Amino acid sequence: MKLFIFSSLSLLGLSFIFSFQNAHANDSAFGGTASAPYPIHTKEIRMVSEDITIKSNAGSWIYTCDFTFKNVSNKPVKLLMGMPFSKRIKSDDERLSIPIGAKAPPDGQPLVWEFKTFVNGRKLRSTKVTPIVNPKLPSMDYQVAYTWLIHFRPGATHKVRNTYKLAQTVDSGGRLHAHYILKTGGLWHDGTIGRSRLKVILDDPGFLLEKGTLGTVHRIIPKGHKISIKNGNIVIEWDLKNFKPTEDLMVIFKNGYAMLGIDYNDLISKEDFSGYSKEELRRMRNLPYALNGYIFKDPELKKYYDSKWIIPKDKNFSDSNFPEDIQNFIKRVKMFEAKAK
Repeated sequence: MKLFIFSSLSLLGLSFIFSFQNAHANDSAFGGTASAPYPIHTKEIRMVSEDITIKSNAGSWIYTCDFTFKNVSNKPVKLLMGMPFSKRIKSDDERLSIPIGAKAPPDGQPLVWEFKTFVNGRKLRSTKVTPIVNPKLPSMDYQVAYTWLIHFRPGATHKVRNTYKLAQTVDSGGRLHAHYILKTGGLWHDGTIGRSRLKVILDDPGFLLEKGTLGTVHRIIPKGHKISIKNGNIVIEWDLKNFKPTEDLMVIFKNGYAMLGIDYNDLISKEDFSGYSKEELRRMRNLPYALNGYIFKDPELKKYYDSKWIIPKDKNFSDSNFPEDIQNFIKRVKMFEAKAK
């Protein structure tokens, strides 16, 4: 029996199984052929655990995906595992960030680079193939898959690691998306993952987590996450036991310059602030401070900005680091603020 495991592009990677004709696979198993696999279900192999870390770095997402698989049957199993990547739909509404030294792939191809596979610590050569759609699982439609052979003795456990880079894309609304396909994890064995530990790390101070009207951070899926600030980075983590995935991971960060419905660049160059109230001008004047992690002592400003977003705080912040255009903006707003009622 030959199977594959897949992870998906644009989303943060995920794993499936693919199998040849008349074979059964696990998680998202696949039928078809080695050169044209498609996802199917397999019962013999269980995903004991997955440990996924997605970290931003110089305009890219760096993925480190560690899986533990166990043959729960009393028969040997031969799998063609694979990690799939979704089709890319080009949009004029996005700004694409290509990793340093990399070339952009042709239109429609996944934005993935430096894909590597390790099984039990040993690096394996993977083969890039084009999967086809399983008519029974039409939603699992992928553009590319990297595949490799793996053999399980009865009761055997194997550890698989995949590492790769994905491009970051930001839309015209200043939204930076981080995705990871979880649902295909339900195609292994009984549809549950023994333990799923997921982590998204954002080390770009230009982006933050936006809060909704009720003060809760929205656009984070699935439930069960916790948010923290570690070493100046925003970190979102999940630790899910006997997890039956029904939706994919998604986190949406927001460019700080696109917050509060204000075009920040236009705001900084604005000369006339007539018509704004004193309170609006005060908040506007303090916006550059908030976006740079300033810790407000004023309770009203602290409450206001804390209700809008989660952003790493900078204990060493100094307004002397503001460029000249920001300093001049603050001075102009302050003049109108002094006259406002």
